[in-house]
Amino acid sequence: MATTGHTCFDRIIPLLNTYCIILCEVDGHYSNSSYVSLDKCCEEIEKYITDNYEGSIYALLGFSMGGSIGIRLMDRGNITIQRVILDAAFCVKMGMLTPVFREMFCYGVGRIKSGKQIPKVIYENIMGKGNNSLIEMMYMDISKETIRGVCNDVYRIDITDRIKQFKGKVLFMHGSNEPFPRKSLARLKKYLPNIESKVIDKMGHGQFLHDKSEEYAGIILKYLE
Repeated sequence: MATTGHTCFDRIIPLLNTYCIILCEVDGHYSNSSYVSLDKCCEEIEKYITDNYEGSIYALLGFSMGGSIGIRLMDRGNITIQRVILDAAFCVKMGMLTPVFREMFCYGVGRIKSGKQIPKVIYENIMGKGNNSLIEMMYMDISKETIRGVCNDVYRIDITDRIKQFKGKVLFMHGSNEPFPRKSLARLKKYLPNIESKVIDKMGHGQFLHDKSEEYAGIILKYLE
């Protein structure tokens, strides 16, 4: 959320050039687009894969909100995926705290867009100590309407028993300095007990992807072997 496929993945795409890569851009995260819903994003991806790849792809990599979309795609079950890599995917139900966290996120993005700092204690408790990667990957033209819409969907994300029918392999990665992905992983394990996990030491949200792209790509390639 509040980043783009290019700001996140342009560093590692050349390192994954043995594969045909489809880079998905989320509505509201590029010019002349408006965010509608998480499920609309899923529908567009499913249609593209069905129309162009007979409804089947080898692997899916999703970071943060992209991981949340990956979870919904597995749950919906409309396309076949053999390998799924979820990097710090968010699927923690925030319940009554959703409006609080939504407005905090809007506040934080607004501060970054205006060149101001977010209070250190707030930023580091969520993103990890010494982590500037999200600021550097930020999509500066994102609107408050998009942020609020995404937060409303992601902070209330549903996981149903349908996801238990998913037959592909799943790897969940996250940094040791970010708190929420651990909760996401615990929730997913209730549905996918065979999910694999990898903790990246001393890394915050998006930091490994941004700061150590070659190592990141190496883990992806090894998992896809």
